[in-house]
Order: sequence, then C-alpha cells, then structure tokens
Amino acid sequence: MYIRYKPPNTKSKIISNIKIFGHAYIKGENQDGKILFKVTSLPLMIINTQNFIEPSSLEKYINSNIIIINNNKIDLNQTASIRLRGHSTSSRPKKPYKIKFEKKQKILGISGRYKNWAILANHLDKSLIRNILAFKISEKIGMQFTPRCEPVDIIFNGNFRGNYFICDQIEVKEGRVDIEEISDDDISGGYLIEIDKRAINEEKFFLTNRGIIGEIKYPDSEDITKEQENYIKKYLNKLEKSTYNGNLKYLDLPSFYKYFIIEEFAGDIDSTFSSFHCHKKKGDDKLYFGPVWDYDLSFDNSEEIIPTNEKNKFILYYGLSAGSARDFFNNLIKTKDIMKNIEKTWIELRADWFNINNLNLFIEEQKEKLKESANLNSLKWYESKIGEGVKDFFDSVNIVTQYIEKRFDKLTNLIANFNFGEILKNNSFILNFFSIIL
Repeated sequence: MYIRYKPPNTKSKIISNIKIFGHAYIKGENQDGKILFKVTSLPLMIINTQNFIEPSSLEKYINSNIIIINNNKIDLNQTASIRLRGHSTSSRPKKPYKIKFEKKQKILGISGRYKNWAILANHLDKSLIRNILAFKISEKIGMQFTPRCEPVDIIFNGNFRGNYFICDQIEVKEGRVDIEEISDDDISGGYLIEIDKRAINEEKFFLTNRGIIGEIKYPDSEDITKEQENYIKKYLNKLEKSTYNGNLKYLDLPSFYKYFIIEEFAGDIDSTFSSFHCHKKKGDDKLYFGPVWDYDLSFDNSEEIIPTNEKNKFILYYGLSAGSARDFFNNLIKTKDIMKNIEKTWIELRADWFNINNLNLFIEEQKEKLKESANLNSLKWYESKIGEGVKDFFDSVNIVTQYIEKRFDKLTNLIANFNFGEILKNNSFILNFFSIIL
C-alpha cells in the first residue's frame, strides 16, 4: 500500500509514495474530512530534515519539521532541530536522536512543556520494554526523578524507521531533574553529574583524585564558570576522600540504596557504575543518585553475563567501570551497616508495589500496546520474515519475564550472603594512564 499525505501549513510533501513492507499496515483516520494515516495504533511521528540530510553528528543540529498524528488529529506540527544522541547506541543501524524545538512543546501528555526531548531507538532490545520497565520500577519505588516515555512509529525523511520512544531529556528543569538552578550568590548547587567511562572525550570531563571519571552535565560547558567548575570538582574529591575513610556524610544513602537495588535487579552491566547520573542540590552537602537511564542491555540482554541469574556476585563485579568507580562502590557497600540497610530497603520495597505480579501486569500491558509496532520494527531492523516479527518480539519479552521470575530470589540471596571479603583488581593502570595524559 502506498500513501500520499501533505500536512497543512507546510510547503513540502512530508510523506510521498511510501511503501511499508508491501502490506496493509497503514491506518486511516478522519479529521475534518481529511484522511490522516498512521502505521499502527501507536502515534505516528513524521520527521523531515532540511534538504533531507541524515543526522550524523552528536553535536551538530539539523533543521527539521516534526509532525505527530494521534487521536484522529495532528497533535503537533512544529519546526525543530535534530541530532544524534547516545554514545555506543549512535553507532547502531537504528539511530537514536535528540530533538530541540524552537519553543517549548508538550508531547503526547508525557509531562510539561519543554524544548529538549530524547528519542530512544532501543536497537539492542527486541522486546522494546527494558528501558520503560526500569523506569517504571524507579517511579514506583520512589526515586525522586524518573524519565517519562511514550512509544511512537517514526517515518523519517519519507522512510519508515520503526518503533521509538519519546522520552524526557535528562536535564535540570522543573518537572525533570527539578533542582534549584545555580545563582551568582550561591554556587553550592544545583549540579547534574554523569559518571561515565567515556566522559574523557567531553569538554567538561573530570578525574577525581582516586580516578573516577565523569562529566559536569549542568551547568553545561557553555554556561559554567571556572568558579563553579572548581567548586564541584573540589566537592567531589572531598566526598570521595570522606567516603573512603568511612564517613558517609556527603552521600544521600536512601537514594543510593534504591539506585543500587534497581541496577542489581535489572542486571544492568552497562550502567552499573560505569555510566550513571547523580545530582547535588543548592545548600545541601549530600550527593543524590539518579535519574535512572539506559537499560537496553539489562534484564538478561548482555552477552557478557547471561544467564545473569547464574552469577553468584553482584553485577557490580562484572560490569564496566568509570575509572575507579567500581572500587569506590565496592568500598562503600562494605562499610558498616550499608548492606544491612540495603537489605532493609529491599524488604520494604518488596512489601509494596515492587513484586512479580505487578511487574508481570505492567509487561503484559506494554506487550499488548507494542506488539503491532514491534512486529514492523522487527521486519525493518532484524531481517524477520512477514509474520515472524511479532514472534521475535514475544520471545524477547518472554526472556524478560523469565528473568524477573528468578531475579527476586536471586537478589535476596546475594544481599543476604554478601561476601565482605570480595577482592577487586585495582585500577592502577587507569590511574597511571591518566597521570601521564593530564
């Protein structure tokens, strides 16, 4: 089936002669006598870049027009700029994007009105649900800030690109990372920090005295002053030294306990202390953990550790590390009463929403919502044959459900039987390497 559609108030044809796998997945909707087309029951996002240029940079934006068709109407029709986003994910065939509107926009009822939005590709996750499952856990266990997302089908420059998720951008804004912004008379906060093994390629990366690698995300590189930069780096070194000495006064431990539990429950080899966010509030000496992000390689989806539930140590000991971050957290969880309080938090969370029945219910809801779009997504990106795409999706979702059925008992045992004598390889190579280049 071919479709031809020219949205109102545009000079160029946004969709022209598109064929989607040669069969009838195009759905028609009426609006004032006009026909609007969608690929599946999900909202349809139509993106056209200026001169149909394909985004190829993590820094350079391209002008574009973005339309969202939903609920029998054009929900959004705005100019914006678009670029690639992500680190390793931007090198995958199915690209993730960041979009920036000229004016603040509310999208699909996700949250408030914002200029910046993330579009997640989930290319490494055929189930499409791993990120939103982790986000749901974060929301329900009371992490202070959790990204909100909605699935869409995307047609990009006239080509069907499959299923994506439009999500909150991780940024310091009211309703997102909602911390008070820095003022000239008080530089104590707020700051948004990303501890990340790849941050050495960024303009505002830092290396703590003991070798943790990270980047200052807010204030950004264009706005941060030297005074602010020096303040937060000095603060992080002070926190690091104090924590190694057994004084945890600079850490918000309740947010750490919850973050540790989410990471270990998800079996997240990619984000478990090799890439994660934390933040400092104004007038508050504590560092808080979160928001959560990036779970496409979790829930038994990483070749390095599957089957995850057969591992007899925390994922902390298998995952990558942002410099010496692994040593820092290994030292922290061995500090008196930390594991006891993690266990207490784990028991409290399981007594509330965080149980297998609620997780399975959420997964079933998402499976029903996504299956039609996921089928086409599989046909587009994984060379599935017609009729097999949805089978690939169901099989992938089943891996997630089978994983969580075992993970509750496994994590309970890992916490209860934690080996305080665990010895890690030191990061002397990393520290020596950075002492040479810095």
